[in-house]
Amino acid sequence: MSITGCRNDALVTLLNSIGYQPVLLPRTGLAPPELYVYDNSRLVRRGPLAAYLPDGVTVPAPLQGELSSIEHHQTSGKNLSVAANFLGDALKCIGVMSAPKLDLSFAGSRDITFSFEKVTYLAVEPASIDHMLGKLITGAIPEEFIDNGFLHIAYEYAFAGSISMKAGGSAGLSWDVTAAKLGAYIDLGTQGKVNVTSEDTITFSSNNGSAAAFAFKIGRLERRGRKWFFFPEEDAGQGFLAEETAPQPYLLERGVVIRVEEE
Repeated sequence: MSITGCRNDALVTLLNSIGYQPVLLPRTGLAPPELYVYDNSRLVRRGPLAAYLPDGVTVPAPLQGELSSIEHHQTSGKNLSVAANFLGDALKCIGVMSAPKLDLSFAGSRDITFSFEKVTYLAVEPASIDHMLGKLITGAIPEEFIDNGFLHIAYEYAFAGSISMKAGGSAGLSWDVTAAKLGAYIDLGTQGKVNVTSEDTITFSSNNGSAAAFAFKIGRLERRGRKWFFFPEEDAGQGFLAEETAPQPYLLERGVVIRVEEE
């Protein structure tokens, strides 16, 4: 489902602008390509594309790299409960699956900036997916999903190593909390750690260094007759494009974070 509390978030807008769909998928160990079903804003992960290919078909190993360009982007105007919910979900993306206490009352009326940092990606080229589609086996997938164009393939995942929370706005540019007092408001249990790294920045990280995906690049899968086609770019005329002649990466929805369900 879409998370409307994150609508118009600056980080979401930035991710969209470089072709990423922000998702809440609190699971580690993901690697593209993977198959998804997207039906009326409901996104369900079905698993690795390799599970829908015959034995012996080689799936290319994903390439890994860094994405420093998506750090430090502001999300403002949230009330504290929405901000706390967003932080709780974001923490799952760095391996902190539950936090005993997330009380952001010390933030007062300040704007809050959340940044995903130490960002990396795993990706396969869409062209390599094209070469595998001729051997795709979809017998376990309901035919209506295929007929209605619900099938999608994620070909790139973005991961974050840490999250920072920065103070801003007219109420002041620093937190009214010290490292010694922070424990009264935030407790990540045994899975994570939190530090006041400057007068206006608090940083969250996991204890074991694990990270779940917080965004992906995805394309639409379509069967025409007996042949499959993969579309990692928007169709001209869908209304997403600034210029219909300029190909843009495919997005499920703009301006929102989508919560992923497991099959």
